[in-house]
Amino acid sequence: MRKAPSARLLPIVIGAAALAIGCRQEAPVAPVVATRIAEIGEVNTAGGFVDSIALTRDASRVATGERNGSIRIWAPAGAAENTLAKYRQAITDLAFSPDGGLLASLGRHGEGALRLWRPDERAGAIVWAEVAAVPMGRCLALRFDGSGERLAVMCEREVLLLDVATRSETVRVSNPHREALTAFDLATNGTRLLTAGHEGEVAVWDTATPATPIRRFSVSRSRRPDRPPRGLEPPEVWAVVVALSPDASRAAAVTIEGTVYVWNLATGAELLVDADAEAGGPPAGSLRFAGDGRLLASTGDRYGMRLFDVSRKTSQVVASGSKAYHVVAITDDATRFATITSAQAGRNLTYGVEVWRVE
Repeated sequence: MRKAPSARLLPIVIGAAALAIGCRQEAPVAPVVATRIAEIGEVNTAGGFVDSIALTRDASRVATGERNGSIRIWAPAGAAENTLAKYRQAITDLAFSPDGGLLASLGRHGEGALRLWRPDERAGAIVWAEVAAVPMGRCLALRFDGSGERLAVMCEREVLLLDVATRSETVRVSNPHREALTAFDLATNGTRLLTAGHEGEVAVWDTATPATPIRRFSVSRSRRPDRPPRGLEPPEVWAVVVALSPDASRAAAVTIEGTVYVWNLATGAELLVDADAEAGGPPAGSLRFAGDGRLLASTGDRYGMRLFDVSRKTSQVVASGSKAYHVVAITDDATRFATITSAQAGRNLTYGVEVWRVE
């Protein structure tokens, strides 16, 4: 059991020496540190399970979504709250546009719906108003491109690219995987799409010609150092989170076993594999490339975040705390992230939000 710290300081600056993944001997590098810049307590309504989170690029706003349909928007600097209309649809994902002026929400109940919200200043107060609603079916995840002009929606059997201004479909990628989709990402430049299926395959698509994947990778084989006991079947393995680098030259995935993969998309070469015998599945949203090619991902125990230097095959812990991360939202440049944590007090389950800046 992890022991909570005796005192809590805000902000907290945490760094760690680089941890070697392979056997290569490299010159030491200066540690990267993360600062917790905001903490919001009890973000859930009575009895609500909080399953989704979104963060603006400048970390000025955080949005949280609950299974009972509640969407709440927070200003971390003052913890000001704005609650949007409740539609009794479990909120499966949220995403802010790059400029922070649009919030997309994805509900799941019956037909499901994609809703778009914009801030409207009335009498000195900012009220988020619904500007569009599009029936979507059984869909799971959202991703804006870097311009905010296109929005990708992952459903169980397909990925749709929508023109935000008209809400019209521009690209449809039918599921190439034998089983349901488990994760996806859209490159910041909008040229590549990354999908993962429950059978353990990861596929890369060109959004201009999406008929056939341009790369396929497999993560279905367990890479953990310990083999299962004799008589037991090897475990099923699939990708839980995936990410594309901003220039779409690299792809990454983390499996249900916590194994981290990075590939070169031009050559198909495997650049990094980090397998841990004790790591668990990562939180949703907890994977993003930085502009310099490094990779921000959750720690194997879900109690923090670590930064991978892919070329050196090393990683360092940049944030850590006393509560496990439930869901994570990372900005496109991987300089800020927000996470949902939970705490049990008797019968009451409360959720909080932490916002961090990676220096």
